[in-house]
Amino acid sequence: MGSFRGRGSQLAVTATVTALALSACGGDDTTGDGGAAGAPVPGGGLTVSEARASELDGPITVTGFLIDDGTSTRLCEASLESYPPQCGEPSLLVEGITVVERDGAQQEGDIAWVDQASLTGEVEEGTLRVSDTVS
Repeated sequence: MGSFRGRGSQLAVTATVTALALSACGGDDTTGDGGAAGAPVPGGGLTVSEARASELDGPITVTGFLIDDGTSTRLCEASLESYPPQCGEPSLLVEGITVVERDGAQQEGDIAWVDQASLTGEVEEGTLRVSDTVS
């Protein structure tokens, strides 16, 4: 009976992995090969680390802490425990948006932030370029 349980568990894992793989293939076919290049990941998007390592073409959705320190705007994987918050690495430089105009934005002095933001844009060389049409 032990081998039956093992086989059943293996089949359940295989079915789950297959279902997840198929759900990731949904969306607009922008590549012509059945895949959706640059399609946002269901459930909120990529982490900053995943976006920095990604080789996807086209816009992607990236989630993190959005912080403008008065000199630059960054999407950060972590927020350092300080007040006002500071950007924890890894991070992406963000172009094309203003933090104080985002829903949930907070500000203390020159620093503005959003605790959890999902931005869609093109990632290139450590910069997330958000356009008005996809943010």
